[in-house]
Amino acid sequence: MIATAALDAQQKTQCPGLLMIAQCGIETGWLHSAPQNNCFGIKEYAGCHGRQLLHTVEWFTDSELQWFLSKGDGRTAELVHPVQTDKRGAHKYAVQDWFSTFASLGDCFAKRAAMWDKGPYAKAADQYRQDNDLVSLVRNIAPIYAKDPAYADQVLAIIRQSDVQAAWQTAQREVTNNATA
Repeated sequence: MIATAALDAQQKTQCPGLLMIAQCGIETGWLHSAPQNNCFGIKEYAGCHGRQLLHTVEWFTDSELQWFLSKGDGRTAELVHPVQTDKRGAHKYAVQDWFSTFASLGDCFAKRAAMWDKGPYAKAADQYRQDNDLVSLVRNIAPIYAKDPAYADQVLAIIRQSDVQAAWQTAQREVTNNATA
């Protein structure tokens, strides 16, 4: 299901399907936790299908924490102990925040794919279109997409897994077979 949704989104947007597969695996534990089909931790946005207040973990500097809490609307943040600090001086917090809901898994993948080359991701997407270097893409977007300093390495490790590669190849074959049928 994940590989098929990723391939469909890739075909429409050129967002690398293997990137989305790995992100989905990390974000949801392979769909064990994808509340309301949100498998990328996509925060609520104008026009989203619906919204849900969920628990997650975020890395905030003091000013980022103040901004987050100033938005109110049920948002909370508690410092995780033992205190962890990243290279930016941000600390790890257990938070409640608003996330989007999606009518289907495919809709969620489509939204994630539609965001891959916009805003802060645009420069990395442009570079990927030139060099087709997935490792560089992952390393360039990881600090933007996630505050976890190990995120890029996690994504790349999943992309390299043999079962992920096999699922990706199966999805590609199925699309090819359906196109010729």
